[in-house]
Amino acid sequence: MRQRFLIRLMFEWGGGVLWCGNEAAREQFSVGPIEDRLALTDKTRTCLDEMTHWHDTSLNWDYPPDPGPWEMEEYERFDSAANALLTIIQTELGPEYEVIYEKL
Repeated sequence: MRQRFLIRLMFEWGGGVLWCGNEAAREQFSVGPIEDRLALTDKTRTCLDEMTHWHDTSLNWDYPPDPGPWEMEEYERFDSAANALLTIIQTELGPEYEVIYEKL
């Protein structure tokens, strides 16, 4: 039985959203962010970009070690949207993939 590709939905500062999560995925897609190498719709790609920009507003860019500007409610809204996006990505990629969300 072929091992499924494990994909991590994990937001990084300034970009990169989907990452390999196991050896099978790394062998297929290499390293670094892989969203450009996956069969995703344009709508989903746009949503990934929008979520990345939203995610980046959580950081205190003037002094990153300090707390960011988000209140707990904003983290919860973001996580809810990320989980909805996770479901869409999983559906688009199909059963050969397992997609997991790694929270902020």
